[in-house]
Amino acid sequence: MILKAGACAALALAAAAILSLPASQAQNSPRYEADVNWPKPLPERWVLGGLGGICVDARDHVLILNRQDVIEGDLNGGTLAPPMIEFDAAGNVVHSWGDPNLIDPRLHSCHFERNGDVWLASAPSGMVQKYTHDGSKLLLQIGVKGKLDSSDGTAKGKPLNTPAATFFMPSSILVDRTNGDVYVSDGEGSGTNRRIVVLDRTGKFLRHWVIDDMENVHCMTLANDGMVCGSTTGWASCSGRFPCRGRRSPSPRTAP
Repeated sequence: MILKAGACAALALAAAAILSLPASQAQNSPRYEADVNWPKPLPERWVLGGLGGICVDARDHVLILNRQDVIEGDLNGGTLAPPMIEFDAAGNVVHSWGDPNLIDPRLHSCHFERNGDVWLASAPSGMVQKYTHDGSKLLLQIGVKGKLDSSDGTAKGKPLNTPAATFFMPSSILVDRTNGDVYVSDGEGSGTNRRIVVLDRTGKFLRHWVIDDMENVHCMTLANDGMVCGSTTGWASCSGRFPCRGRRSPSPRTAP
């Protein structure tokens, strides 16, 4: 099985998963290796900054999030690559997009819906956004860019974990394919919120739960068994598993 993108992160996760399994199961687990020839050379001498995240659509196209945080001298022999770059399964660039006036540069996570629309989470933007597949249209924004869920509305303020559709540092975003609910982990770094927020497909707040025994909620995913898996900074494996209503933590608080 060839790993085509996010090699370091995926390999770490795979290794952690295999090490946590009994020996009999670990022997039957998939083995990953990096495809060093993927992707193909970038066009126009593009230069990438830090990569905030990747996601894969139904056609096995890979979208990477380029934070564009290059340092002085990086562009002496090239040009700055766009924020969002889409590759086909063979590693060819097929599309790129991203309006700096709309997005936040510290991109952190993306997720494709079944119909191809794509969600973006950026920290510490205070918002999540949904775009058409090609990025030509902003379909929905939840939260206000630059207004954080803190005591003073900035990254320096005290985190509030407000039971509402407002965010401090949204780090991961996923859609439950069974009902369209949108899950957002809000707590990319230490000293920020540490919760998982659930919204309906229109962005209306449904519920959240604060995870008191985790320093932050840096990453999150939905498992096939209906559980929510979250991890904190520095861990390559699942740090906590929760039913979709968060019953491991105190009862979720819902909207008034």
